[in-house]
Amino acid sequence: MRSSTNRKRVARTVAAVAMAAGALTVAAGPSAAATGASGVSASNAGCVTTNIHVDPSAREAGWTVDCTSRRYVFVDVVVFAGGVADSNPREAQWVDAGDTWQDLNVYPQTTPAIDHICVHLVTYVDPDNPFEQPETIGHSCV
Repeated sequence: MRSSTNRKRVARTVAAVAMAAGALTVAAGPSAAATGASGVSASNAGCVTTNIHVDPSAREAGWTVDCTSRRYVFVDVVVFAGGVADSNPREAQWVDAGDTWQDLNVYPQTTPAIDHICVHLVTYVDPDNPFEQPETIGHSCV
């Protein structure tokens, strides 16, 4: 009796896992499932980052973002001093279709000196939608 009950549990668990895996494959779509690609491209991100400037010795971080449709662009910068994250300045703004957002920031000198800066850029169609996944459009760490 017990082995029959255990077999049923195992069969149900395997079936549930198989259904979940199938659902993930269907949700990802055939091209993403076949290639392993995320399906994100410049065309569906709405914006592309054409330049990321990172210079820790000059304490500078900058970027150029060109958009083909109106998007909310969010930039997360992490400034490291002495190998430790010292500050985390963030910027965000709406960029209209056909517009460019170009920015250059100079961060204050720290002790120990800034030795590493990371810049990560993402876009949203609607930043107020908690279910929207941001599209990564650029990343650089120097």
